[in-house]
Amino acid sequence: MVAPKLRFKEFNGDWTNKKIGDIAAKVGSGSTPRGGAEAYTDTGIIFIRSQNVNNDRLLLDDTVYIPESTHLKMSGSKVVANDILLNITGASIGRSCVVPSDFTEANVNQHVCIIRTPNDDPVFVQSFLSSENGQNSIQSKQAGGGREGLNFQAIRSIDFHFPPSKEEQTKIASFLSAVDEKISQLTQKHQLLSQYKQGMMQKLFSQQIRFKSDDGSEFGEWEETILSDIVNLFHGYQFRTSDFTSKGIAVIKIGNVIGNNLDLANLTYINEKRLEDFKKFEILNGDILMSLTGNIGRIIEVKNKPFILLQNYRVGKFIPLNENFLIKPFLKYLLTSDLVFGRFSQLANQSAQANFGKQDMDKITVFYPSVSEQTKIANFLSAIDQKIEVVAQQIEQAKLWKKGLLQQMFV
Repeated sequence: MVAPKLRFKEFNGDWTNKKIGDIAAKVGSGSTPRGGAEAYTDTGIIFIRSQNVNNDRLLLDDTVYIPESTHLKMSGSKVVANDILLNITGASIGRSCVVPSDFTEANVNQHVCIIRTPNDDPVFVQSFLSSENGQNSIQSKQAGGGREGLNFQAIRSIDFHFPPSKEEQTKIASFLSAVDEKISQLTQKHQLLSQYKQGMMQKLFSQQIRFKSDDGSEFGEWEETILSDIVNLFHGYQFRTSDFTSKGIAVIKIGNVIGNNLDLANLTYINEKRLEDFKKFEILNGDILMSLTGNIGRIIEVKNKPFILLQNYRVGKFIPLNENFLIKPFLKYLLTSDLVFGRFSQLANQSAQANFGKQDMDKITVFYPSVSEQTKIANFLSAIDQKIEVVAQQIEQAKLWKKGLLQQMFV
């Protein structure tokens, strides 16, 4: 019997194999309007590009438009409600979504394929495309040894199993849509919390909002100084290629300083017998690190490091010179505040190659309060960060749950 591992109990019967070409009334993409990006307008008809197809959703935060006259000339690339959109070239190949049922009209460019399935549930079909089996099929269908992209013939040849009734498709689609809606709600909550934190940081560091001491009295005026007077920028060790081994002690490079914590996916190592030689370059929990070359200003606080980590040269560590005047928990927020953060990339980009160094610390003016007020600010912002992190974990758990469902609900 050909049937999925996970199935709604009211349905039975074997699933049958079909190709997209057998069920699709349309498999085709759009084109770039004459004039390219210069043809885009601020209003008009929405023009969908590959960056708008992401996370199984049609995202229109970064939207461009084309004139009505251009839209009429590009009728072959017109998108209607319930169309499936599939990215067919570039790094985003394989990402897909369903056009919402209340959508009016739009066009797509040549990097996005329209799949129209009038007799089958589009959410069901798109859910297969985003499943592990669907993604494997898409990867295997790419043209050329260099993985140049998907052509329409390859898309039409993608096959998978369908349930014996449209009702079962719809039941599966409705269930997965509810999961997507939950992920969307959590994502929106994460965005709102992040916006709230950003807004509060602006008010706190511009001193529009001030905390009071525990006895209700006002704190004193904030001090003005240059960053290098209160903070030391400590460079890591300049490891050479000959130092690296296939395993051992992990070295943190600028590519690992990204996101809300360290990215430990692609690490470089040195021989573990050399640990004592580089002990002073060991990274500890609570350290504040920043990328000093290329994409300047990625600042993270190290949390829950799973093993010993060493600091490479182009990774900077910020250390308060005297914690009687500046505490580390407050320093992280000071460095990421609008008044300071923008200066990092601004100063770095004044050189031929984007670099930030100790000499640039002398050019950044900062304001800071008493340690007591620093503590209150840090505790307040840290509490928001914890809420943001909880929601981020919930999003990841929901995505993993959906991934598991897709594996079990499709043959």
